Formats: sequence, structure tokens, C-alpha cells
Amino acid sequence: MLWLPESLSPERRADARRNPGTRFSFRLLGEALQRPCVGPLLQISLLYSLAFTLFQSNFALYAKTRLALDVQATSFVLTYVGILSVLVQGFAIGKLTARFRERRLIFTGTIVLALALLGWAFAPNVWTLLVVLAPTALAAGVLNTVLASQLTKVVRREETGGTLGLSASLQTFAQIVAPGLGGVLLENVGTWSIGVLGALIMAWTISFTRHKVLSQPDDTDASCHPGEVSATAA
Repeated sequence: MLWLPESLSPERRADARRNPGTRFSFRLLGEALQRPCVGPLLQISLLYSLAFTLFQSNFALYAKTRLALDVQATSFVLTYVGILSVLVQGFAIGKLTARFRERRLIFTGTIVLALALLGWAFAPNVWTLLVVLAPTALAAGVLNTVLASQLTKVVRREETGGTLGLSASLQTFAQIVAPGLGGVLLENVGTWSIGVLGALIMAWTISFTRHKVLSQPDDTDASCHPGEVSATAA
């Protein structure tokens, strides 16, 4: 707010406010989910958010019940995860995206998070937990950043804000569902069940990503909105 200049002119901001596509509706969400490039990324965002929020929102209860950690110790562990996530998103992600395709990073991130959540489910002590949480933070940092980046690349410029808004809406839905679901599992099944469910969700996401995202051609312009490319070429 203080240092970055506004990138949109007043005219373009006014046009965006008048555009019905910038307002959330279930019709727009349904249409976006049906699009061949946007839909799979939105679904991955929802699945990833559900699995990770199961971990995030129920971690304090898990730590108290399974490892007998008090509030202060739990806060230290979560701070450790937060610092790792900041390092990944602030420093490591640039090097990773410069070396690997973003779709490959999404696929690898789903695998790492699935294994990390499974390890979290059965961590026998705090030291094992700290080891397991490192790849958890790495995968979450990569998926958070790269999913948003890919979404901006498979839509037209004027659709970017609305599409990211739809992604945020799906993530919010996951954040509503996950705490209650995790609490029920914790109370009725066991502390391990939250991590196992998260790992199963991510296992499905691995298969989905491989078939729906990793197989797409590198030329996102040609594959996601060919009409626009043809008009430009003409």
C-alpha cells in the first residue's frame, strides 16, 4: 500500500467493477471447473487445501493428545513450520521454478505432501515430528505459490483476478470443512486418522494431477485459449 504503485488505471478498474465476471457466482464457478486448463487446477487447489487444513487446523489438538505438548511447545513447532514456509516461498521457489516446469513442481509437491502427512500421522515423538514437518512446509510452500502462478497463465489477463478469487473461495470452503471433520476423526478414530485422511486425499490428487495437468502441453496459450492465439497470429 505504501510503496507499490497501482498497476491498473482508473479506467481499467472501473471496467473491472462493471464486468459481471469479476463477481462470485456458483454459475461462474461451475463454468470454470469445466474448463480444460482452469478446472483441474481449481480442483487440485481445493483438494490440497482440504488436506493441508486438516493438518493445520487440528495440529494443536493432535499435539496435545498424541505428544502431550503444552501451548507454548505447540506454538514453537508451528513457528518452525511458518519459518520454513516463508523460506520456501521467499527464496527457494524462485530457484525451483527457474529449473523445473511449474506443472512438474505441482505434481512433485502433491507426492511430497502425501508422504509427509502419512509420516505426520504416525510420528512417535517431537524430534520425528520436526523432521516430518520440513517436507510438509516445503510442499505447502511450493503448491501455494505455483498453483496460483499456473492459474494466472491459463486464463486471459482480464480473467486473472476472478479466477484467483474462485480459487480462494474453494480454499475457504476447505477451511470451513476441515476443522470439524478433523475433530470428529480425532475424537472417534484416533490421532493418526487425520494424517491418513490427508494422505489419502493427496494420493488421489497425485493421480488426478498426473492425468489432468502433467499431461497438458507446454504451450498453455495454444491449449487453453486457442481462439485468442489464432486471432493474434492472423
